[in-house]
Amino acid sequence: MISLYDKYGGFDTFSMVVGNFYQKILDSEELAPYFETVNMERLMSHQTQFIATALGGPDKYARVDLRAVHAPYKITVPHFHEVVELLEESLDEASVEQEDISSIITLISGLMDQIATSE
Repeated sequence: MISLYDKYGGFDTFSMVVGNFYQKILDSEELAPYFETVNMERLMSHQTQFIATALGGPDKYARVDLRAVHAPYKITVPHFHEVVELLEESLDEASVEQEDISSIITLISGLMDQIATSE
């Protein structure tokens, strides 16, 4: 069975998705403040590796404690949901099929308790 990573063109595709996704985040008045002090190039590289690994691509993802990394930002549940919506939009714009988007969103949504630490 072919992985989602390979089905959609591998690293180049998901690098583009991640770039588009973070541009949407930085364009959001609600979300942009979370990223004011973040090295975006480093974050985008890390996120692309995470997605690649999660979707069956090469495992080059440097694992981190998601709860510890995100705790200082006090990310709210509504902001987490907005991020998920922007990821869904980015995947759709990259012509990822709805069934596969749903699988990816389910995976990411399962991480909410480790990322969102505030109501």
